[in-house]
Amino acid sequence: MNRDTNHLNTVNPFISSRTSGMILAIAWISMQAFLFFRFGIESEFEARKYIEQADLLLTTGSVSHPSMWLYSIQIFLIAAAKQLNTGFISVVAVQLLFNALATWSLYRLFIRLSNPMTAFICVLLFILNFPFQLFNVFLFTESLFYSFTILLSCYLLQLTSLTRQNVIVILLFLLLICFTRPSGLLWLPCVFLYLFLRFFRSIPILLKGLLILSVTIIFAILLNKAVGSGGELDFILPFREEHIICGVPTYTGSNGSTEDANSLQGIMNYIIQHPRQFGRLAWLRTQAFAGMVRPYFSSGHNIYLVLYFFPLYILLIASLRNWWRTNRPILIYCLALITVTWGTVILTCDDWHNRFFLSIVPYIYILTLPALQKIISKAGTYFSKK
Repeated sequence: MNRDTNHLNTVNPFISSRTSGMILAIAWISMQAFLFFRFGIESEFEARKYIEQADLLLTTGSVSHPSMWLYSIQIFLIAAAKQLNTGFISVVAVQLLFNALATWSLYRLFIRLSNPMTAFICVLLFILNFPFQLFNVFLFTESLFYSFTILLSCYLLQLTSLTRQNVIVILLFLLLICFTRPSGLLWLPCVFLYLFLRFFRSIPILLKGLLILSVTIIFAILLNKAVGSGGELDFILPFREEHIICGVPTYTGSNGSTEDANSLQGIMNYIIQHPRQFGRLAWLRTQAFAGMVRPYFSSGHNIYLVLYFFPLYILLIASLRNWWRTNRPILIYCLALITVTWGTVILTCDDWHNRFFLSIVPYIYILTLPALQKIISKAGTYFSKK
């Protein structure tokens, strides 16, 4: 995006940079305080799983199944709180710390990609994103996962050169998110794609092909390993029982089975054998994923989701041309993360509380920046004339 000095000097006609930072800090503290005192610390539902695994880790030194190591960051954190007798409040404190760091990192990234006023508005929207921020008081994996992925992306998108130290930091970030939630694996191809587009455009075609092939093979092996890890991860069940929302079957009959079902090959075989069912489920899951509204939410909650998120879609679409002209690697990185998350929902199911969608919301914010900046600039010009 165009960021000439004269434009930057006029994009923040309402408040100074210091004042905007204070407002954002107050807004963040107010939101977290409201959530904490209104909802308390959520230690039931999915949190029970991590608490039980933490207890098992402390008593036996291991978890119930190898697949649970893919959630080990949260399990270790809860186990540490129990071992040190600091209570679950210490877990929430850690989650809030990383959320604050992620928020600050987003603010710095948004300023770099647009201007101070646009960054201020966009981060304020992020802080006021009630469904996203609510996970900060839940003992689920989402709060840390969202924060870690934001910190990784903010670091990645502000790199001006690729050094050995940068590569080590990126690999450590990827390792961290992959052991926070299994879906961290989805960041692997997207991060490589960005690095490839940003820093490896001039390498020979043969080497490019070898790099792409190597990363594809590594990603396929890791993904197949995660899919076949067993435990509670059954990737054919959502097809057999026609889950739109995970854990909520809509069909109780038999849709057949495949050999070696819990593998990439098994999933592909199932889709080939049941193309009409797959197409129907893909459409319904897409509606649930992008539409966000749920019949079990209150009318007010659904109205909030529509009024908050649907304008972001419009801003995103209006910004695509600008991104294509000015910074294609960032555009492709954000769209890749959105696409692979959406694709994962199509191949499995959507979450009861939109947790999968919320993981891509920061990248929707990034993609809305050009259109949002244009609107704010016009508003600033209008009010300055007044």
